Amino acid sequence: MRMGWLNPRAGKPGPLLCIGHSHVACVARAAEAAGIPLTALNFWEMPGAILHDGDAPRFTPSLEQQLQQHRGPVFSMVGGAAHGVLGMLVHPRRFDFVSPARPELPLDPAAELLPASAVRSVLASLMTEYLALMLQIRRLCSGPMFHLESPPPYADGVRMHADVPWGMFPGMCREISPAPLRYKLWRLHSQIVREGCDGADVTFVPCPPESVDDTGFMREPYYGDGAHANAAYGALVLEQMRRLA
Repeated sequence: MRMGWLNPRAGKPGPLLCIGHSHVACVARAAEAAGIPLTALNFWEMPGAILHDGDAPRFTPSLEQQLQQHRGPVFSMVGGAAHGVLGMLVHPRRFDFVSPARPELPLDPAAELLPASAVRSVLASLMTEYLALMLQIRRLCSGPMFHLESPPPYADGVRMHADVPWGMFPGMCREISPAPLRYKLWRLHSQIVREGCDGADVTFVPCPPESVDDTGFMREPYYGDGAHANAAYGALVLEQMRRLA
């Protein structure tokens, strides 16, 4: 582990800082179980931390100050669910698309085929606020910044069905989308985030390779609730963070 981010008063490394939305929870649980110091800022547990009184979202002055005072690396898990919002469940207007990166992936025969550019445009619009928040963090923090890829999708839609937080998806059908569509949306989401990182001095960190099977889907030991990974997955991400710090 690199030790360039010493706490100036204590003379030893300070806690890791992970900031973002719901995926932060699995890392926080893993850190607590392992006794590893971690400052976990989960916006879902911080009502009012993000202000929407202008053209772009911004943080409260107290959170801005906290981020400005942080002297080590910062790990972003901002957003990470837009692909699930768009396509984890079957849309009333069932759709699919050919992935330019993986054109061999099968299509849903019951779905309307849309241009990949149109799907990308809709997905990017769902990510606008999250990318803006990531840029805010980059502006406020002086140390190196890493964005952790959102967890890969789980292939077994039958198992997922009982665990999906249905209330988070109003207007969608109560049916899990075909696994290939969910995979394509996840890869497209990661591509958009990676492009945002490349232009913002943020290092994009792919999901832990141990967490995926040969087809690219989440392995069974890391399954959470259909929309999230569990603490075992969080432990893999935490180890990535410790290696990068």
